[in-house]
Amino acid sequence: MKIVYEYSHLGGSEILRVRYPSCEKEIYEVIDLVKGNKTKISEEKTKKGRRLYSPIDMNQQFRQAFKTRGYKELRDTYTITIPNSEIAISGAYK
Repeated sequence: MKIVYEYSHLGGSEILRVRYPSCEKEIYEVIDLVKGNKTKISEEKTKKGRRLYSPIDMNQQFRQAFKTRGYKELRDTYTITIPNSEIAISGAYK
């Protein structure tokens, strides 16, 4: 995969570059390893039948590449509550 644009949310890219250069290098190596495969068949009205890049396949490649380098996914799950209401949405994560 090729990086054509980078958005640094809250200076995350700069923090990686300065404080964790080895992690940044590994991240770019993983990005370079992932190959976009057009395995998804579109069902959209305007693109019906066209082959598109499969985000599911790319995410699996990312997960596997990071896993082989010893990284693991961390999810902080919580329930969203609405003030003055009985509505609660469980299973949210970040």
